[in-house]
Amino acid sequence: MGKIKNFINTKIGRLTPIRYVGNNKFNRALWECKCDCGNITIVDSNCLTKRTTLSCGCLNHENHILRPNRITHGMCGTRIYRIWKRMKNRCYNANTNDYKKWYGSRGIKVCDEWKNSFETFYLWSIKHGYNDNLSIDRIDVNGNYEPSNCRWATAKEQANNKRTGGVNNG
Repeated sequence: MGKIKNFINTKIGRLTPIRYVGNNKFNRALWECKCDCGNITIVDSNCLTKRTTLSCGCLNHENHILRPNRITHGMCGTRIYRIWKRMKNRCYNANTNDYKKWYGSRGIKVCDEWKNSFETFYLWSIKHGYNDNLSIDRIDVNGNYEPSNCRWATAKEQANNKRTGGVNNG
């Protein structure tokens, strides 16, 4: 194997490298590894040396599923969840145009109860008429995203709710 570090039968996390299989495009050695769960995976030597890959993926999956204090709502792929994420993004992500032009840079915030809990936002939304044909609208276009200042509105209603100077509030 020349200059290639021999990892064979060296336990790294849940992985045991069993054979060298070639090099990747960065000229790093690739190792076929057997995971404790029984799966076989290919890992580059850099990941083994730095211990950044410790399993075939099963460890990450188990940590995600079995995290003891994890609260899941099962709604990550839904429209309402995307609305919640985008609402927070335009208020707090300074790298977005929405932040720079209309929201965060103007001091628009999301109330703590919504910012910190999708479930709270979801329950308010259902109670206040959310459906897939509506979008979140701030009644006072200069106010924050909070229960007392938001409603679910049609595109026409939202278009009529403008900031002074004719700029849509979003």
